[in-house]
Amino acid sequence: MADAPKTPGRGRRRAWRALFAAVLLGVAGVVAGNAWVLHATSLDIVETVAEAPSRPVAIVLGNRVFPDGGLSIDLASRVELALELYRAGKTKRLFLSGAAIASVDYDEPGVMAAWLERRGVPRAAMILDREGYRTAATMANAARLGLRDALVCTQDYHLPRALYLARHAGIDATGVVAVDRATSLRDRTRTFFREKLARVETVIEVALVGVRAGPKS
Repeated sequence: MADAPKTPGRGRRRAWRALFAAVLLGVAGVVAGNAWVLHATSLDIVETVAEAPSRPVAIVLGNRVFPDGGLSIDLASRVELALELYRAGKTKRLFLSGAAIASVDYDEPGVMAAWLERRGVPRAAMILDREGYRTAATMANAARLGLRDALVCTQDYHLPRALYLARHAGIDATGVVAVDRATSLRDRTRTFFREKLARVETVIEVALVGVRAGPKS
């Protein structure tokens, strides 16, 4: 007896079921990855300078700077927090990490250092890491310099991933929340989804290759 002819409708249904299963698997992966990172780091985050423990160094994660020496709103909050921690005696040194591109005179750590120096922090109290092109690179670079006990200054959306990377680089880190001044719904939505995906990428990267500096870009 001849086989029944295949119908286009049946093939389409199979394709839709496969697509639906793939979407569910992707969503489950994102949820699981985020839950893992948040669970692993939730006890290592404090909200205020007063709650922060004293540590030898504070790691300040870079962000965009402008040609006139201005700081993006996220970076301004991080550097202001670092200054508060230094003045409060919570740390004695600041590890300023970010991107630097000599060909276009772009230097996140240099701009951060200049801002802090104008406010009384001596240059001798700063370590400039001009190869912190990504959070993983910052933590790898800090670990290579022998930093093992640190505070981390960044916004609350970024801290879980930063602390996860710090821990896997061999750094005992406590995160201190920098003010998040983003006000537009567009910016907050973009940050929300970007960070959710970045946490999953971080879990996979750490599992496969560990915490390493990325290529310069």
